[in-house]
Amino acid sequence: MTEINGETALEVWKKALKLLIEQGTDYEDRRNRICREYLNLILTIEDTKNVDKPVEVLNSFGKWVYPPIEELKAFFLGKKEAPGYYYHYGDRAFNPAWRNQVDDYIIPLLKSNPTTKRAIIIFYNPKIDSYVNRKEIPGLIMVNFNLRKNKLHVTSIIRSNDMFHGWPGNVCQINMLQEYIAKQVGCQAGKIVTISVAAHIFDDQFEDIEKVIAMKEK
Repeated sequence: MTEINGETALEVWKKALKLLIEQGTDYEDRRNRICREYLNLILTIEDTKNVDKPVEVLNSFGKWVYPPIEELKAFFLGKKEAPGYYYHYGDRAFNPAWRNQVDDYIIPLLKSNPTTKRAIIIFYNPKIDSYVNRKEIPGLIMVNFNLRKNKLHVTSIIRSNDMFHGWPGNVCQINMLQEYIAKQVGCQAGKIVTISVAAHIFDDQFEDIEKVIAMKEK
């Protein structure tokens, strides 16, 4: 288990990618890709003001279709399914068929008991996801909110985390949820912590990852 702290999302992302390049373990995955993996990686972003910077960097390569932040936010907080948006978790957070975990639980709970340790949202649904032949299940499993000294801190568990393409989108959506709840509760957004059980990158990403690591933060 390794912990990486940084002031910004970009700083933390670069440190995590460097760790994976230098210390990850290689294996061939079920799709015959060379996967370089590091287990139990804990990342802490101290300041979330520029949390979308890693997505901006990814889009600058011009190789991948990553939705603009405002578009992603509209789908996420639109509280409904968005087919084709692989890193979209809004429908699972706000889904009334399960339960609107945000508006009907987290916000009232934090208002009534600000120091609660029960403010948890679950994205994994065993009734839908726990099938051996199901091809895709959520990477982001749960988030926990702790309100301390008028700041809402978030800790998330990500079971399988593509640190190059996936993590930037994960932290953006976590921050959208954090900002939404903080506004309703009347507090400020605090730190974001992600715990990646299986953090990984792929060999066809290595060249671009090296470019990201070499970038100077502005």
